[in-house]
Amino acid sequence: MSINLATVLMVSVAVFASSSSAKPAPRSVRVPPVWSCAGGHGLHPDPQDCGRFYQCAPGHQPFHLSCPAGLHFDPALLVCNWPWALGTPCAAELGQPIDEICPVPIPPSHGTMAGSDVSIGATYTFSCNHGYQLQGASTITCTEEGWSAEYPICHPIRCGIPSVRSKEAKIDRIVGGHEVVPGSQPWVVSFQHPLYPLPRFNLCGGSLISPTLIVTAAHCFRPLSKPQTGWVAHLAEHNLYEDEGREQNITVQDIIVHQDFVYDVLTNDIALVRLSQPAHMNDWVSPICLPETGEKVQAQTLCTTAGWGYTKPLAQGESLSGDLQSATLQEIEIPVVPNRKCARKLPDYEIYPEQMCAGYDEGGIDTCVGDSGGSLACKDDGGRMTIQGITSFGDKGTCAQPAKPGVYSRVSAFVSWIREHVTDQEWAVISSYV
Repeated sequence: MSINLATVLMVSVAVFASSSSAKPAPRSVRVPPVWSCAGGHGLHPDPQDCGRFYQCAPGHQPFHLSCPAGLHFDPALLVCNWPWALGTPCAAELGQPIDEICPVPIPPSHGTMAGSDVSIGATYTFSCNHGYQLQGASTITCTEEGWSAEYPICHPIRCGIPSVRSKEAKIDRIVGGHEVVPGSQPWVVSFQHPLYPLPRFNLCGGSLISPTLIVTAAHCFRPLSKPQTGWVAHLAEHNLYEDEGREQNITVQDIIVHQDFVYDVLTNDIALVRLSQPAHMNDWVSPICLPETGEKVQAQTLCTTAGWGYTKPLAQGESLSGDLQSATLQEIEIPVVPNRKCARKLPDYEIYPEQMCAGYDEGGIDTCVGDSGGSLACKDDGGRMTIQGITSFGDKGTCAQPAKPGVYSRVSAFVSWIREHVTDQEWAVISSYV
């Protein structure tokens, strides 16, 4: 009489559905003292007993179950099966040491993994395909308790939705702001250059809009006396002078400055930066959303901006000093000021439709030197943060002065320009965000 695999699968499904049908382990079987479900939910072979397996379910302790008499747990198919029909030998028959209790990881959907060992200390690394973002640890290590973390997953890239929430606590930084919670501004970029005499010095900010593209201010790279090559984009940066293990430092491939940028009056102050390789999207690095073409933000809307710039008000004619910049990323909330009102408060400037303003009448809270190129991010109706402005300039080089709002490039006026200067594939990635 023969028994086909379908019959075995039906038996095994019944076993998985009810722990009451599992026979207790014989007294001679040595059960591991500790078992972790860090290897992920589902079924895992018992590395010491071919007839038993672990079932890991969210919110529950691992169940240690037995296959029906005579059946072994198949580590390849994850079912109870006849020994002669096993897809691969069970862990014990492979001669693995008792401490090798890490099941072979499963590659994430829409991603890849690298690794070939499951012994103690072995590591696997994971990455996602274009258009997808890694959630969870990018590397897992086999320990005596199983994998050090659950298998990560790849989900469609979400723009403008950080994995970490910000906070409201106030500290005297970025001129009246507070220190950013690491991960709550995952699109913020620090542009640095190796020729600058101060190492790890933030020269300009930027905002990631796709794995390969950053928007920033044109004046960060003009006039042409500034270096046009050698720039490095620092992503997932928080403390400029500490290595926190999550940073991605990627060289710049192309700098596209708006063709109508005028340095003297800072009109059309926008540039598009293309990275030499795609950034890895994860909990610490993800893009901000672009606004709709022509979109306007209502007056008094509170928007957020962040940077490593000056931490005290700067009056006209006051000398600049590098030690006034912040070592850690700071953020502020400031209200949008209508262009007509802004023009009255800044009579020496013409405020163009392609610009917008933000700030408090009483001053004291503002972006400043070193914050150029960063985003003025406002929440849309869906709760996503969109880049409505790019930090451009303050009145006569000042910042945080009373009745002197800051001026920003209005990004919604340049969406068509961005589209014209990216590839169809790059635009398709941006358009795919959820």
